[in-house]
Amino acid sequence: MNRLPTRLLLAAILCLPVAAAAATPAVQYHAYRTAEGDTLISIGEELLRDPGDWHRVQRINRIVNPRRIPVGTTLRIPLDMMRFDPVTARVTQVRGQVSSRGATLGEGTVIRSGDELETAEDGSTTIELADGSRLTLQPKSRMRIDTLSVLRGTQQQDASLTLSAGRVESQAATQRGPAARYRIVTPTAAVGVRGTQFRVGAGDDATRAEVTEGAVAVDGAQASVKLPAGFGVVAAPGGLAKAVELLRAPSIADAARLQERTIVRIPFAPVDGASAYRAQIALDTDFRAIVTQSVFKSNEAKFGDLADGDYHVRVRAIDAAGLEGRDADLAFRLKARPEPPFASFPQHKGKLRADTVGFAWAKAAEAQRYAFQLATDESFSTPLVARDDLTEPKLALDGKLAPADYVWRLRSIRADGDQGPWSDIQRFQLRPPPANPEPAKIDDKSLSFSWPAEPEQSFEFQLAHDTGFTRVVESRTLRESAVTLPKPDAGIYYMRVRATDPDGFVGPWTATQTIEVPPGKPWWLLLLLIPLI
Repeated sequence: MNRLPTRLLLAAILCLPVAAAAATPAVQYHAYRTAEGDTLISIGEELLRDPGDWHRVQRINRIVNPRRIPVGTTLRIPLDMMRFDPVTARVTQVRGQVSSRGATLGEGTVIRSGDELETAEDGSTTIELADGSRLTLQPKSRMRIDTLSVLRGTQQQDASLTLSAGRVESQAATQRGPAARYRIVTPTAAVGVRGTQFRVGAGDDATRAEVTEGAVAVDGAQASVKLPAGFGVVAAPGGLAKAVELLRAPSIADAARLQERTIVRIPFAPVDGASAYRAQIALDTDFRAIVTQSVFKSNEAKFGDLADGDYHVRVRAIDAAGLEGRDADLAFRLKARPEPPFASFPQHKGKLRADTVGFAWAKAAEAQRYAFQLATDESFSTPLVARDDLTEPKLALDGKLAPADYVWRLRSIRADGDQGPWSDIQRFQLRPPPANPEPAKIDDKSLSFSWPAEPEQSFEFQLAHDTGFTRVVESRTLRESAVTLPKPDAGIYYMRVRATDPDGFVGPWTATQTIEVPPGKPWWLLLLLIPLI
């Protein structure tokens, strides 16, 4: 392998195999097996950057006659003499905004040496190299393609990429042969592999590398460490930190397999030592087609604006040094549409005092009709009412409902019969309607009322001249279910009362009662009785 630039050696070099930092790399050779008609001159013209270097090949291999070489002879040819042919890579996936020198990239775009790729905050792209290696450039990243070539006459690829900012996740094909090289260079490190899965992040402060399969070696200016699967390292401008074990994979809640709301929620168990979590949503199990991703402080990932369909989520913990841990993957289905309507009446956790209940909800944009269920248990195993033919956003039940605690729910149905998810469960309490007060008691001096009550209720009492209660004669707030008033003037009066339960629920007014106060005995009639005394 060629000597790396001195400035990279002084920072950190991550590669496999690894040469000692201070040692001169040994000469590497390509083994070429001769075929019928080969001569050193023809081999030089075909394989060497300078065809005249065939003389060196002759000396190295001690060939007596350069024009007569036995078929099947293995020649050792120094790699630094050999010719590399340019190859291309191909964009296999694009999400969001991804560009190269101002031009927008799309699936199938050909990538060549010298291209510079940049992803926006919502962008990501997967690139497949000539040998089948894949790398996914994450959002807010910049990468330059330095070299894409293969050794003439072989499949040994030399790929060198510079990641100046952001993150890349890669699955490298096995690099066979001494010329095969796959390397990602950052401002403070170089990562080289021979067949492994790894991640690299380049920031202003340091480079972070994590190995998820296989192994790499980390060689700094004064230290060297082998980095196996499950370990990560931070390479800062000042030196190479100690390799640490990656945080364990979070345990994703199995309930996340079915998502029935437009906001996708992925809860997972917290991981000891985690300062944050990265979650990715992809269309495939290999996470080549990443739809969206984000970093979360809490142990729940939330995403919006996803279409209904099948997805895969990947969650990993991030430690205090910024190293990302082992992956936890889960397949899930999003079926949130057509969205259920919003319930409007009865109010959730409300209380009613009535014999019958009318239900109402908002119209849902995609609904051609609605399904409705009413039950006394949340499982809805034996619903009291089950309808799926409601074309209007309301339902009036026939007959009386017994006083009880009820639950109900709704869902929208499209014209083609596609049913959306059920709404959140709505609860309400149904209590008996208020009993009507007893008939008023009238004597010469007072007017008395009483009515049935429950413990700890309070009451609003009104007496008026009209049924609309716009001309109120008496209005009182009472702690007792009875009231006595001074006898009013003769005439027709109207009375009503309503109760407030101990939990603050204000019930309906009772039915209006009519009270006729008769005139009293006239005072002059008493004067007529005086002679009789």
